[in-house]
Amino acid sequence: MKNMRGMTLLEVLTAVAVLGVLVTLAVTGMRGNISTQRENTATRELWSSALRARQLAISTNQPVRFVVDSNVTLPDGLQHTVARWERLKCGTDLNTPDEWTVDNCPNPACLATTCRSTPACCSETGPDIAIPATMNAANMHGLCFLPGSGRPAFNSMNCLQGLLSQPAQIAAAAPVDSSIQFRFTSKRAKSVLMVEPLTGLSSVMDCDSLAATTTDVSRKDVRLAAACLVP
Repeated sequence: MKNMRGMTLLEVLTAVAVLGVLVTLAVTGMRGNISTQRENTATRELWSSALRARQLAISTNQPVRFVVDSNVTLPDGLQHTVARWERLKCGTDLNTPDEWTVDNCPNPACLATTCRSTPACCSETGPDIAIPATMNAANMHGLCFLPGSGRPAFNSMNCLQGLLSQPAQIAAAAPVDSSIQFRFTSKRAKSVLMVEPLTGLSSVMDCDSLAATTTDVSRKDVRLAAACLVP
């Protein structure tokens, strides 16, 4: 009968070290996949919410703006940075039905506050979209779709109150292609939410996509490529 030799201490330690490296690599890869999935989900939801906000601004004749808040406790019990749209009331009295006038749409009491702080300012709010820690969506804050037309105003928490009858002011407030960028601290390239200034329709594009990086002029999205170059 042959002698059975056990593993030496050095062999055991080597096996444990190799196993530890493999586990670490597996966990790191899993975390990276989860992070990417969360970034993708948040990006899609922000785009979908922008389309919904525009539709509501047209159909309800009320301004719909985006607000990004930090340290909001969600149903999971954790605090997140979140984005959502708010359909703002018009008129001078938040307790009465809408009284639409250019000077009072949105209601003057709602310009320096959000509907999270003052719920009475809103007829309706959208779902909270959790922004992953690896993602910056601050450019969404203050994006407003104007009542009736659905045209966009960038960085406009007041939704151009008092200026809705002035086409030049509305045109000047519209976002340009590079205005709304989603940046990531992960290895992912940034994305751009491109909002058409006349219609408010939006599309989200990735800066590492073929349309942005190709040298083939016939396949290149010139607007996207230019927007991606803006810091």
